[in-house]
Amino acid sequence: MTFRFEEENYRNVYVLEDYYCTNPFCDCNHATVSLYDEEHDRRISFLLNFNKTHGPLPNHPKLEPLENEIVKGFVKDLRDEAWTLLRQRYLEAKGYGERNPMSYLVFESGRYVNYMEMFPKNNLLLDFSQDGQRYFAEDSYEMDPRNGAKDARLAFYKFDPKEDKQPPLFNYTYFLDEKLREEEDKKLGGDELNILAALNQFVPNLADVVKSRYKQVKQLGKELMEASPKTGIATAKINRNDLCPCGSGKKYKKCCALKLN
Repeated sequence: MTFRFEEENYRNVYVLEDYYCTNPFCDCNHATVSLYDEEHDRRISFLLNFNKTHGPLPNHPKLEPLENEIVKGFVKDLRDEAWTLLRQRYLEAKGYGERNPMSYLVFESGRYVNYMEMFPKNNLLLDFSQDGQRYFAEDSYEMDPRNGAKDARLAFYKFDPKEDKQPPLFNYTYFLDEKLREEEDKKLGGDELNILAALNQFVPNLADVVKSRYKQVKQLGKELMEASPKTGIATAKINRNDLCPCGSGKKYKKCCALKLN
C-alpha cells in the first residue's frame, strides 16, 4: 500500500508498513503503522486506532510538525476498504496469537501468568456453582523452570457477564504438596472454604489438573528461555509504571498486567 503526500514544494511517496499485537486477551484495537520513505530511508511511526483516530507510539519521541501533518493527511484520506483490510489483519494477528502464544508471551522470572493466557485453546474452565451462585477460578503459574516452588495461584470470582474487570473474592495458593495445601486451607474463612470445596466437587480431579498444567507451563517457560535469543522475547522486568509493551498507551499496571496476573 502506498501513500502520496504533497505540501507546497514537498512531495514524497510512502509505503505503509503495519504491525499488530498478537495477544488475544489484549483489546488494544489499533495497528502500529509506519509510513516508510524509501527515497530517504526514514519512517514516520504512530498508532492507528480503528475508530479512525491516531496517536503517538509509547516511548517514542513526538512527531515533528511536518510529520504530524503527513499522518493527519494519511488518516483523512484512508479509504474505507483500507480500514477494512487493516481491521482484518488485526483479527488475523489475534487469531495467530491464539494458535501461537509464544508470539506474545513475555518471560519474566517470578511473575505468575494466567494459564488461559498461555494456552488459550484449552477448553477446561474452572467454573462451578455453590448455593445457586456461579463462580469461576483463574489459575496462574510461574514459568521459570529454574524456580522450584511447586504451586499455582488461584483467584476466585463470582460469575457476572455484565462485569469484565471485577476484583477477586479471594486468592489462594494451591500447593502441589497436599500437606502444604492443608496448611494453606487453615488461612481461609468459612465462606472461602465452602467455595473452595465447591470447586473440588465440580472438578474432582483438580489436583491432577493443576499438576498437569504446572508441568505444561514449566515446559513452555523452558522453550521461551531457549527461544528468546532468536525471537527477541524480553526477559527483563517490565516495571508496573512503564508504558505497556502492547502499544495501548496505558501504563503496564493498568493494561496487560491486569490480564496476565
